[in-house]
Amino acid sequence: ALLNQILVMSGASMKGNRFFFYCCCRDDEMNESHQLSLMLSSIADFGIKTNKILLTSMSEDTVNKMVSAMLSLLPRLTRPLASIIHEKTKGSPLFIKQLMVELNKQRMLHPSLTRRRWVWKSDKIRDMEVPENVDMFINKSFNQLSSEVLSALSVLSCFGSSADVHLVQRLETEIRQSLVEQLDTAVAANVLGKRNGKFYFLHDKLQEAAYSMTKPEERCLHHKRYGLA
Repeated sequence: ALLNQILVMSGASMKGNRFFFYCCCRDDEMNESHQLSLMLSSIADFGIKTNKILLTSMSEDTVNKMVSAMLSLLPRLTRPLASIIHEKTKGSPLFIKQLMVELNKQRMLHPSLTRRRWVWKSDKIRDMEVPENVDMFINKSFNQLSSEVLSALSVLSCFGSSADVHLVQRLETEIRQSLVEQLDTAVAANVLGKRNGKFYFLHDKLQEAAYSMTKPEERCLHHKRYGLA
């Protein structure tokens, strides 16, 4: 909608000038009536050229490079593990990271003091049942968190992908709800990250899941409440 407004307002003044817009989306979540689809179909009326870059899932070789880097092991050592992970995740980067965290929790992937490197149990990983997609995996991760942590995540999600720790601390005092401690628990559970004085969701899917826990009819009230605080 914003891009369309810019194009309409610019009109003839755009001649001889250049704009560069870069955006990304999940095409499996869009249809012909989606706002972005409508915008892309009408943008040609302004004589603007567009280029679409299709990003597919990661190949098994790329997954192996990712696993090799995460475990600080040579690619030839991680290839058997990467092959299993690729088969179970279909090459989804978020799925891969979440799966490896889960493997570590279940001690199927862990550091060995005697061997001084990461080791894993290939047979158990291969037999492990995993959710069919990332959404189901996220729901499973959220189900393992306490109601207090989920409530804090819901609050954080109202600020988008991230929020300053100082802001969260101030909000905690104003709304009289434990936030920082609960969000630190979410960091330990690999749902959030914490860096440079900010709490941030590790993926937009995680933020969407946290935001969806609030009823649509109540979201405006929460935004107003947090804004006034």
